[in-house]
Formats: sequence, C-alpha cells, structure tokens
Amino acid sequence: MQAAVVVINQDHLSLIRLANAQLSPRIALRLLRCFSAQLPLLFTADNDAFLQVDGLSLRHLEKLRDPANVPSKEQMKWCEQPNSFIITADHPEYPGSLNDLTDPPAILFGNGNLEERDRFAVAIVGSRHATPYGKAVAEQFAQGLSKAGLTVVSGGARGIDTSVHRSTIRSGGRAAAILGCGPDVAYPPENAALFQEITHQGAVISEYPPGAQPDAWHFPARNRIISGISQVTVVVEASASSGALITAKTAVEQGRSVLAVPGNIDRPASEGCNALIREGISPALSVEDILQALGALNLGTGPTVQGVLNLDDEANSEQFSPLPLDITASQEALLRQLDLSPRHIDAIATSCDIPISVVTVELTMLELRGLARRLPGNHFVRAGLQRK
Repeated sequence: MQAAVVVINQDHLSLIRLANAQLSPRIALRLLRCFSAQLPLLFTADNDAFLQVDGLSLRHLEKLRDPANVPSKEQMKWCEQPNSFIITADHPEYPGSLNDLTDPPAILFGNGNLEERDRFAVAIVGSRHATPYGKAVAEQFAQGLSKAGLTVVSGGARGIDTSVHRSTIRSGGRAAAILGCGPDVAYPPENAALFQEITHQGAVISEYPPGAQPDAWHFPARNRIISGISQVTVVVEASASSGALITAKTAVEQGRSVLAVPGNIDRPASEGCNALIREGISPALSVEDILQALGALNLGTGPTVQGVLNLDDEANSEQFSPLPLDITASQEALLRQLDLSPRHIDAIATSCDIPISVVTVELTMLELRGLARRLPGNHFVRAGLQRK
C-alpha cells in the first residue's frame, strides 16, 4: 500500500500550520475532528465555532491564529517532493495501533511509504553510547527480523538505533525511523544518507512538521510513537538513565510486549536492561524469543503473524557462517575464542596458547575473510553471522 503523492492544497497547508502551532496532540486531534470538512476554517472561524471543541482555551486560539505559523516556503517545497506524505488519524494508511494510545499523534509527516505489513512491527532501541556488544546484538536482531519479513522500527539516534537501521537496510528489510524532529531534518547529521536509504525501504516518520528542530522535549514524546507503532519493543542496551527505558515504560503502559537483552552485571551500559529483567520483563536471548513474543499476541482480524512468517521454521534461527574448508588449524582455534563480546588479542593468544606474533597474522587473515572484526584497542569479535 503506497502512500499517496502529496499535492499541495489548502488542507495540507492547514495541517502544517496546525502542527506549527505546537498544540497538544489531544487538542489538535479534537480540532481536526470538528473541522475535518473544512480545515481552513481552523484559522478563520469566529470564537463561537470553537465552543464545541472540548478543552480549547483562548491560549489555543491565539496559537492557531498566529501568522508566524503560516507554512514557510521550505515547508511547501517539502510537500512537493514525490515521496513526502501527510496523514491524519482518520486516514486509511494511518497506523491503526497508534489509535490505541491515550494521546495518538494527530498528524504524521513522513518520507517514504507505509504498508499494511507495518502492523507487524518490532521496535529495537537502546543507548546512544552503545558498546560493541550492544551494536552486534542490535545488528543480529535487526537482520533476523528483516529476514522474517517484519518491519523493524527504531528512533534514528546514534548508537543502537543507527546499528538497527543500517542492519535492516543491509538485510533488505523494511525500516521505519521515528524522529524527534521534522522528517526533512537529519539528526544526527551523520545519518542523513541513512535516512535517505530508509525512505527507499520504508519510511522516516515524525509528528513534527518539516523544518522542526530536534528540541530535547520532542524525544520523550517521540518514544510513545516508537512503542505504539510496534507490537513488541526490544531494549538491547541501556544505562540506568537511558531514554530507551522511557520507551520500555511507555510500551508497558500501552499494553505492548517488552523484552530486554541481558548484559554483564558490572557494565553501566547494561544496568537498565538488567533492571528490566529483574522487574519481570522477559529476556531477549535470540531472534526466536522476539518472534515468539510477537506470535503470542492476539492482533485481531486480518493477516496473522503466522501468515507472515513461520515461527517454527528452522530458517528463523541464526548461526555463524560455516568455516571455509581451507581454514588453518590456528585460525579455527582463534575463532572458537570469539563471539559477540570483544576480547583483547592478548587474552585470545593466552587462551589458545599461540604466540602473539602468529595470532596477529592469523586474526588479520580472518578479518580479510570476513570472519573476524577488529575493534578499537586491539579487541576482536566474531563476524560472518548468517541465517541457516
């Protein structure tokens, strides 16, 4: 189901102007329902016409009528782009799961397209200050979910979010990035090219209009959309104060399934996830755990999860690539010491009882063959993850 190409008209301009007014989602939604037949009247009707809108105040009217909220030339230019879309809560392509929220976004702005299969979405979130272990797990999960045909959602931020989106794109999966700024604003800036790729394999979505900057207060509100648009939320890595915990908390409040990846008990980066598990959140130890959580949900009528993927299929499991036949004995011994947790080269050499000079050469050869990955500080992890 492709999102319709947006042609600039008065309704689209009215929706941008309403978003520019920065009213609460609840008030904006009530206004849209009252003026759905004639959106331009939002800014020209007399005060009596607004009396039927519950909770509306004079302050709201002042914001609505503020000429500073008239769409800018840049916003109108964004509307002309062929992959841009603006949808409201009553639009047929509006994600139905968001309607379950107590404060659903009244308007969604985006680049890319929305599809029916997005109702089977899984969010993977985590810390901006991710460890190599966290990134590796995020990539593994995103790859497995993509191969299973699911839409993979994250927040477009540095760290875990970026790893999730990149792995989804590399795997040919369907990605959705929920931003805390306008859909045309690259934040963080280094993800500009990544967001462009996502529009070709999914959608970049925001409740904030084009041009909206990444103000700090946007992100906690953004998190409710990440969890709300997804059936399952997986927290890969989070410190005790990580914003990912806000997403997890919101998901629980929304009645969504939440899983957390356990981590080392002495690492601050894992404090949040370990705390979630201690409080009763199920651990995510594999892609299968996520698929089973999704398969256990009652998603109502229409296509079932089993219709999208086979939860019992061996193809859903993950493993490392089979070792090449011409691999040397020392290389095989080194690989047996590696997994997704970084290990220093000295520790690897000691465990294998192989001279450090030989280990250095062999690990370099394994890197060249795509079976090992070198991390900063001469640490190594296993690479070459693939599906059976």
